Amino acid sequence: MGLFTTKIPKTEGSGLARHLNLLDVSFIGVGAIIGAGIFVITGQAAATTAGPAIVLSFLIGAVAIGITALIYAEMSSIYPVSGSAYNYTYATLGEFFAWLVGWNLLLEYGVATSAVATGWSGYFRTFIETNFHLHLPTALSGAYNPAAGTYVDISAFLVIAVIFTLLAIGIKESARVNNIVVYIKIVVLSIFVIFGLQHFDIENIRNFFPFGWQGVWHATSLIIFAYLGFDAISTVAEETKDPTKTIPKALMLSLAFSTMFFILVSFTLTSMVSYKELEVPHALAFAMMRVDEPFIASIIALGAVLTITTVMLVMGLGFTRVAFALSRDGFLPKKLCEINPRTNTPFKLTLYGGLFLAFLAGFVPLKVLAELVNIGTLFAYFIVAVAIIILRRKGLVGSFRVPMFWVLIPLNFALLIFIMAGLEAHTWIRFAIWSGIGIGIYFLMRHRLPTT
Repeated sequence: MGLFTTKIPKTEGSGLARHLNLLDVSFIGVGAIIGAGIFVITGQAAATTAGPAIVLSFLIGAVAIGITALIYAEMSSIYPVSGSAYNYTYATLGEFFAWLVGWNLLLEYGVATSAVATGWSGYFRTFIETNFHLHLPTALSGAYNPAAGTYVDISAFLVIAVIFTLLAIGIKESARVNNIVVYIKIVVLSIFVIFGLQHFDIENIRNFFPFGWQGVWHATSLIIFAYLGFDAISTVAEETKDPTKTIPKALMLSLAFSTMFFILVSFTLTSMVSYKELEVPHALAFAMMRVDEPFIASIIALGAVLTITTVMLVMGLGFTRVAFALSRDGFLPKKLCEINPRTNTPFKLTLYGGLFLAFLAGFVPLKVLAELVNIGTLFAYFIVAVAIIILRRKGLVGSFRVPMFWVLIPLNFALLIFIMAGLEAHTWIRFAIWSGIGIGIYFLMRHRLPTT
């Protein structure tokens, strides 16, 4: 096969069972989108780059990701398969670009899962220490760093193990857990907005642009992390009922719902407390403590622990389904895509992948790697936008079509480039290194790919 040989994805005989309905799939999107970004990134971005104008950063991000969601909706109505952007690219731009996109999707879902587990561990330790006066030994409370006396973050390691065990048991069971926790996070964020707006102070937002428009730009590049994960919806297409209609609807619903909460929460946060005080990892709970609402703060903290759990669940699901597609096409060992007949899941792949990501979460500081998630995912979105143009020129259309195509697609390119340009130079360097490793693996594996 050549570098640019295309392959039309097929789902026949995949072994995956169609258990998910519109609510399940929409909540998978909400579970991925509303997570660590809103609880952690919002406060830090407001404090360091945007101030109260963080609301505008969320709006710009919503437009960019919203157009991308429309593209994914059209793609998923044409190719309702696992693998998301990877399979869309394989069908249009060919094998080489498909691998690069798949490689970056593994980065998005895999590293994000482990990084979020590390954040979850911090919230969890704080919760049990504050409420139950339980303290983990120093050696078990952080990534490997003998100088600091830490050797393994046991909480992060174990939560990944539990999450991937749940994923191995079955997709419907995972969706049920996700649905319950999504309801909880909606309640928690609603409580924050309702009680927070009671402490509205116009003085906190009078200086709306403390860092100017450049600050809004850089904040957009940072908070885009909060939107990443909506594409996890398209990774479960082969497990969704009537996917050509359900997936596009779920993409739109989950993104619209999440954007509404992002804007409400960011406005509430910066209006109740000065943005200068928000450079903390627990901004929402901190703000409630700052206005003397300790009980509400404890509810927010517990909500954050539960919320981040669903992010790990959905990101882990996305990781296994992209790896499943790569394995099915020969980029990864074929044995990994075997489906367990009892659970209807790629059992081996889920367990091996979970073990690997648990190791990363437990032993490796992931701050530097996590910075790669934004740029790697935006690159995948850019390639998918190119792919949809090719499909339109071939005359292929699905049950859903991007409206005002030749207006929105150029705008999408411009916004993605705009957001990526706001990332720091060292992030681009790391992205180049990661892509270089991926290219090296591709040429090592090419001779093992099927010839048909």
